[in-house]
Amino acid sequence: MKRSEELYPLSWQHHNGLMAALLLKKGIQKNADVIVMVQFIQQIRKDELDEHFEAEEKSLSAYSDKYPKLGELYKKMTVEHTAIRQCYLELEKPCYNVIEKFYQLLEQHIRFEEREYFPEIETTLSDEELTAVSKDLSHLHHQSCTNFPVKFWE
Repeated sequence: MKRSEELYPLSWQHHNGLMAALLLKKGIQKNADVIVMVQFIQQIRKDELDEHFEAEEKSLSAYSDKYPKLGELYKKMTVEHTAIRQCYLELEKPCYNVIEKFYQLLEQHIRFEEREYFPEIETTLSDEELTAVSKDLSHLHHQSCTNFPVKFWE
């Protein structure tokens, strides 16, 4: 899917998020150690997710009031962020069901943003507004979740 350059930092992180969801799914299929998978989730949270959610919420909030359709999608995004954050708390009692819930929520959320929200942003915002969003996102970096030291998915 072609993405505007201004949103690349988020899309790069989305790619890593989809990979993390796939690895967790494989880990469950292989009956991998639940504690190791929770550590993996904690690592991707620390490396990218918290900062990613914060950057999206901050950089896109101004347009949720200005453009009603973006406002609806922004609200859905923040509700999904909250649900994913809630999973962090549920992981305090590690089990496969919560890990599965986490990776499914993460995957669905990323697909929503890439298929619905970002295309709407790209067609609604002016070039100047997209440039402003890009500046807000310039600090984001992307990691590879496959660098996690324990390859529980293999």
